[in-house]
Amino acid sequence: MNLIAPQHNLINGEHYAATSGRTIDVLDPSDGEVFTTLPRSDARDIDAAVAAARAAFHGAWGRTTATERGRIMMRLSALILQQHAALAELECRDTGKPIRQAQADITACARYLSTTAARPTSCTAKPFPYAQGTTVLAVRVPHGVTGHIIPWNYPAQIFGRSVGGAGRGQCLRRETGRRCLPDAAAHRRAGP
Repeated sequence: MNLIAPQHNLINGEHYAATSGRTIDVLDPSDGEVFTTLPRSDARDIDAAVAAARAAFHGAWGRTTATERGRIMMRLSALILQQHAALAELECRDTGKPIRQAQADITACARYLSTTAARPTSCTAKPFPYAQGTTVLAVRVPHGVTGHIIPWNYPAQIFGRSVGGAGRGQCLRRETGRRCLPDAAAHRRAGP
């Protein structure tokens, strides 16, 4: 059984062990063997991630145009497809699903990101029909940092859905879950 190096939290572009120093074993459901460990993060680690995300939101990432964020999401989608086989194997190993389903999930993750990236780049107000002589607008504005809890059974797909939407909408994301770290590494290569 191949072991994967122990993983760490990715906060503000840097890798950190859990503040507590504790870890969680990740088991391969097919044989019950440990194949890696993840940090057992607590409120202190979450607070650090949220503070870093808020700083980015109010800093360079918050000033990044919707067009550039779309380009970053497209690059992330391409990086995931370049690592398709390895990510599908990891998805299979982590969740216990058949390899064909894991491959479909990695493809879906990349498609969610590219679809989100291709959405219109303006965050203009959109009028809605309402009562005669009345105008109702939906104004899209970024609200800040979002947190995403990724379920064990569809980590790749939910990662693609939530990161694509949050990243495109100017919300910097921080995920928790069993298998987001390889995708987080690809995100670092895709852009800020």
